[in-house]
Amino acid sequence: MIRKMLFATAAFTLAQTAAFAADKVVEFDRDRLEDPAYVEALYAEIETAAVAVCKKELIGNPLYISMLRSCIEDTVAESVKKIDSATLTAYAEGGARPARLASNQ
Repeated sequence: MIRKMLFATAAFTLAQTAAFAADKVVEFDRDRLEDPAYVEALYAEIETAAVAVCKKELIGNPLYISMLRSCIEDTVAESVKKIDSATLTAYAEGGARPARLASNQ
């Protein structure tokens, strides 16, 4: 069964100015969440979506560079938690993976 997960990050507040949350949809097949190769690919897709969401959300923020990495990490963690898969959670906790900040999208 294919599920859609909406990834949204919380709005950041800086000097009482809120940034609007962006979103990105990542489709996944819950029945395949026990397949390590599928989980690895899904995690990479979640990271890519988090980068896109955070870049969009933080654009124009004077603290963009300093906030980007934590935004990505928080968005990935929240997304993994929402999917609620033991295999994906174990993969995410298995070690630090640098988020890809460069993108041609």
